[in-house]
Amino acid sequence: MKGNLQQLITLQQADLRLEELALRKRRVPEMVEAARQPLQAAQAQRDSLKKEFDLAVKERKAREQDLAAQEQAISKLDDRALKGEIKTNKEFQAHKFEVDLAKKKKGEIEEQLLILMDQVDAMKKELTRLEEAAKTADQHFILEKSSLEASVSALDEELAELTRTRKEIAGAVEPSLVRRYEKLRATRKGVALAAVSKEGSCMACRLHIEPQIVAEVKRADNILTCSYCQRILYWTGGQAQPPAEPERSSEEVAAQETARPRSR
Repeated sequence: MKGNLQQLITLQQADLRLEELALRKRRVPEMVEAARQPLQAAQAQRDSLKKEFDLAVKERKAREQDLAAQEQAISKLDDRALKGEIKTNKEFQAHKFEVDLAKKKKGEIEEQLLILMDQVDAMKKELTRLEEAAKTADQHFILEKSSLEASVSALDEELAELTRTRKEIAGAVEPSLVRRYEKLRATRKGVALAAVSKEGSCMACRLHIEPQIVAEVKRADNILTCSYCQRILYWTGGQAQPPAEPERSSEEVAAQETARPRSR
């Protein structure tokens, strides 16, 4: 029975490892998406600034056109004066007002244009930086994605090897015990066996087990289960207690147990 119990323990270890590997494989796509997020954030920041930059460049060109138009208007006003088209003082005052207004408007456009030029230059520098940051993030993502995809191949290899090993282990156990084990796995969240702690508790449900049951678990002569969670119990450390000698009285046995040092 000890051999079967040890095989069941090994079988459970294999099954738990298989579940762990399968879970890691299922999480790889999530990890790829998580690795993609810094790249997406960098690209979004770059693209947002690119839109602002394009609008600023468009606005700057519009102001340049406005300035050219205003300079042309001032030039036409100057031509009127040079050609002697202004005859009276009233016409002169009106002309002067029109020229002053055009020059004032020109000055406003020039001021707006200078601000836009500074903005465009600053945006261009920042856009260059963000493009480099997006490029770096893309390179990092490619490496991370390749690493994760490579890990899937390694996981598949280990899964295949462990599945073969698991089949061999299960084949070495009595079929009835395997069926019992599988039923417990299905109803106990994948854990069919539970170790007994040195304090005498089931390490799965954390409830206390009767001392006599603990002693029998240590001897491993029979398959025993936790009376609370029904999992198969096994002992992981310490010396198994020898079976009680039938010819001795209960008083003698109790006296011997009292005198015997407790195992740690």
